[in-house]
Amino acid sequence: MSSIYEKYNLKQVINTSGRMTILGVSTPSQTVIDAVDYGLNHYFEIKDLVDKTGAYIAKLLNAEDAVVVSCASAGIAQSVAAVIVRDNANLLVNLHSAPVNEPREIVLPRGHNVNFGAPVDTMVALGGGKVVEAGYANECSPQQLAASITPQTAAILYVKSHHCVQKSMLSVEQAAEVARRHNLPLIVDAAAEEDLTSYYQMGADLVIYSGAKAIEGPTSGLVIGRKQYVAWVKQQSGGIGRAMKVGKEGILGLTQAIESYLTQEKPAARRWSNACRRLSPT
Repeated sequence: MSSIYEKYNLKQVINTSGRMTILGVSTPSQTVIDAVDYGLNHYFEIKDLVDKTGAYIAKLLNAEDAVVVSCASAGIAQSVAAVIVRDNANLLVNLHSAPVNEPREIVLPRGHNVNFGAPVDTMVALGGGKVVEAGYANECSPQQLAASITPQTAAILYVKSHHCVQKSMLSVEQAAEVARRHNLPLIVDAAAEEDLTSYYQMGADLVIYSGAKAIEGPTSGLVIGRKQYVAWVKQQSGGIGRAMKVGKEGILGLTQAIESYLTQEKPAARRWSNACRRLSPT
């Protein structure tokens, strides 16, 4: 049979840009592919699979709990919905139409309200939230963040990304301190970050990662954090999360990818090293 490139008349791509969504992000290892294949060929009680893989990942990362989602963007939307809906069963299924009396404002530094391929505030809106920008495009201090908090604030969102303004911005630790002082959850979007533990340890209540970028898993996302907040994220599978559900193969593939990422030489680094050796003159 002809190659997929020939079958669909696709351009062949040599990726020298890194883990870019527009290029298909990454190529998982055979171990991850095997886990995906196992998931595709077996049945599971999905709630059991979600809960137990989440507990397994949480143990690997020294977090209270974790849940695999369909992508990092879905992680933002479902995390926002989680902190707004909480245990409100009626709001869970009527977030799209019910008057929201609960706090729904999501405060983030203005320099973090970026377009990463889609706008951050679109993901917040999908979760029923309303973005409130703190500080200026090129500056946000702990005092400026705190000044934007009102009784209608549901959470603070911190975006850790190369897309964001870096200079004169408060740190994750400082954002966590402001959140604690105001009894608010801190959500950290760390989609492409390589460190899977530090932001949680710095005080974030929910941390969101892409499953296909640094971790090199299948298309998926990961949310780790405090047990109660992760439980509310899981609950969104009966609300907006239904439109963003991840399959059994994605859950198992990402779980294996995380384990491999933590215990083995990073496959991307090995491939780049091998490629450089092949290209260098003898």
